Amino acid sequence: EQLYLTGLHIEQYRHATYLATDYYEEALRRDPNDIRCLNAMGLWYIRKGRLSKAEGFLRKAVKLSMKRNPQPYDGEPLYNLAICLKYLSTTHDGDRESLRKEAYNLFWKVTWNKAWADAGYFEAAKISVLEERLDDAWEELRRCLNNNAHNQKALALKASVLRLMGKKAEAK
Repeated sequence: EQLYLTGLHIEQYRHATYLATDYYEEALRRDPNDIRCLNAMGLWYIRKGRLSKAEGFLRKAVKLSMKRNPQPYDGEPLYNLAICLKYLSTTHDGDRESLRKEAYNLFWKVTWNKAWADAGYFEAAKISVLEERLDDAWEELRRCLNNNAHNQKALALKASVLRLMGKKAEAK
């Protein structure tokens, strides 16, 4: 517990002389199934652009969090894995569609959790726009904005989607 909390503190306050990963790695050495530390390491590797490394940590965190419950208490590892897969889909030519589809499904899965619903619907909408499924994107943006009416990025994307749908008056 203290190793995770110390690592989190170091990250939050951008401590100049300590590395949060030292604490997360020590916690994982002691308990390789610590979901919070697996998630923290995966997120750290995403930030560093080391997506394949991040994927391993996040897949394990998701697997453990869903071991007894298909709708885990915390949706953050699911969301972070979806983000990782979305980014990986832009770098892997062969797996591009399957990675993007898995990311899309995970974004939808995370929406059951109120804390992650806004972000999940928004990311799903971005994929729908990319795949030119504008009706799906509009519905996902509607749901996103129902969860957070002040999401400026979602409002901007909604205006773009409406313009692409030929609804310029509504877009304004």
